[in-house]
Amino acid sequence: MSRVDLLGLQGKCKRDPEGYRDDVLMQLQHFNALHGLFMLKPGKDFKEFADLVSFLAQVAASYPKDMPRFHVALVDLLEKHYAHLDPSLRRSLTSALILLRNRGSVQATELLPLFFRLFRCQDKQLRVLIFRHVVADVKRANKNKRDERLNRSVQNFLAATLKDENEAAAKKALAVITELYRRNVWSDARTVNLVADACKHPAPRVMVGALKFFLGQDEAAEAAAEAGDEDEDDEDEDAVGKKAKTGGVSRTKQKKQAKLKRQMASIRRANKKEDGGRNGEARFAAMQLVNDPQAFAETLFNRLQSGSALKFDTKMLLIQVVSRVVGLHRLHLLHLYPFLQRYVQPNQREVTRLLAAAATACHELVPPDALDPLLRQLVNQFVHDRARPEVVAVGINTVREICLRCPLVMNSDLLQDLAQYKRARDKPVATAARALISLFRELAPKMLEKKDRGRGADLDRDVDAYGSEKVLDRIEGAELLQREDGGEDDSDVEEAADSSDDDDDEEGEEVAEEEDEREETEENGDDGDGDSDASDSDADAAAIERTRVLTPDDFKRIKALRTASQLSGAMQKGGGKKADATANDELRALMRRADAERFGSSTADRRASRVASIMAGREERGEFGSSQERKNKKTGGKSNKEKAKKKNLPLAARVRAAHKRRTGGVAKRVKDKQQRGHFRKGKF
Repeated sequence: MSRVDLLGLQGKCKRDPEGYRDDVLMQLQHFNALHGLFMLKPGKDFKEFADLVSFLAQVAASYPKDMPRFHVALVDLLEKHYAHLDPSLRRSLTSALILLRNRGSVQATELLPLFFRLFRCQDKQLRVLIFRHVVADVKRANKNKRDERLNRSVQNFLAATLKDENEAAAKKALAVITELYRRNVWSDARTVNLVADACKHPAPRVMVGALKFFLGQDEAAEAAAEAGDEDEDDEDEDAVGKKAKTGGVSRTKQKKQAKLKRQMASIRRANKKEDGGRNGEARFAAMQLVNDPQAFAETLFNRLQSGSALKFDTKMLLIQVVSRVVGLHRLHLLHLYPFLQRYVQPNQREVTRLLAAAATACHELVPPDALDPLLRQLVNQFVHDRARPEVVAVGINTVREICLRCPLVMNSDLLQDLAQYKRARDKPVATAARALISLFRELAPKMLEKKDRGRGADLDRDVDAYGSEKVLDRIEGAELLQREDGGEDDSDVEEAADSSDDDDDEEGEEVAEEEDEREETEENGDDGDGDSDASDSDADAAAIERTRVLTPDDFKRIKALRTASQLSGAMQKGGGKKADATANDELRALMRRADAERFGSSTADRRASRVASIMAGREERGEFGSSQERKNKKTGGKSNKEKAKKKNLPLAARVRAAHKRRTGGVAKRVKDKQQRGHFRKGKF
């Protein structure tokens, strides 16, 4: 039968399966005969056989009892002669098997070995077809609920394929795993560890694909998280600096509000770093799921040390992954830092990526003695008078990142030498030096010179000793929530707002009284030890987290209160009480927003308030309506434009007007002349 006849019979079989059963069985016998010939020797006259296979695959679901082994014949033919079949016939047979799988006539485990063997064919269209089917099949099976049985069987097969010596099959297996992880179909630890095993594959291309998975997926998650943080920062900036953008504000108040915005930005950055340290699982989800990160890092580092035949780009990928694993899991891989020290040179290729990896590999559990040679090499090679300004800026910024993760590696002499670059003529160098000074103003101000410590520096603050850990006896910030629920916080804010209207003399008297009270308490400190211990025990007994379970809204409230207290302290430290009082309105707005999240009104109330505000804005504006309705209400005669539209013109004038409307008023000869001028002058 021709192809058209088979298509007609296909539609009739789907409408009436029993009526055309004999015709289908006849075509099935014809298929068996042709199949036997192709099994002996694949011929070139395959069009009839391909059409017959497509027809039987379409009607197989209507005759499950008559064709139970139809797919087995196709699988046998492809397994034995896939390398010798014509590419069109091979794609037709594969499409028929995919159709049978989509309709549930074949199990996935029966087709996966064949499909991964077909990945070895030099046929890109076939490889793309099979890859898309495998990914879509697993995704469809897990659409409504997770099919753990199918997932386990497919993952076991892919794990065995990853260990295959054939590079093409292993690479496609890795591509399937990474694509399913990217689509959030497989996001468990078993999937990530399959990719981690692929990093040990002897083929460099497979290893590079696995390394890019860890870097690419983690960088995408980090970018998404940073984008969310930027959105939150924009909302906070709009809420805090709303008054600074309005007109009619004095210059002094604008300066204070600008200072407030800078303080809020610094607090947000600090909170973001703290959240990044705590929520490393969200930022580096793939690396967080590796079962044995220490063995994983050591294996990759050994491959890096012994891989003299590896390309430089492959070595850079290995360095980046090893550094990120070491920094994320706080591993001890002390041989990594001397290895990186060899590449710390300004003329090194991809030196910025290398320095970023070196800073990423540092953490507070690394012994300072292990990092000291790396830091010395960095300073000697990058920070000196003969270096270019961009080189010095990169070196100081890298020193700051290393000190941020491991502050004990810095000493006072080196820090004071680097701080001298704050007065450099080049702005990037001066900015980098000031950033380093700002970091140690928070960590250890006494390591800086007196002029660099800033106003109100706490000289008792110092870097924690190596291996020390701060243990909290209660939830951080719970005391702020407890005090705020007691009504003390609102009264303090009101008092601070009232005190902002006082004169400078009254402000100085208040500061003097506070200093006198502080001195009296210090003198009587020995006598009040017992009372303080008793008060501490009473506070511990009445802790709010011991009386009830804190909800997520409570933690949002704690975060808002901590931000408010940090802002208040920063403003007092930088600009006195008047600057602190300037922030009271913004603090109240921050508290009201946290209250709204805590005691949020219902959806109906919010909708009613929005509708009321919309209707209130419509009161003073005019009514809207169609232009035709306004014309109908018009009194008097017609305008000249309306008369011109109905004016009787001679035929030539009407033709000219139509041509003018069609061409835009420019004659064809003028357009041709302009076009010739453009071509002559080369204006395209």
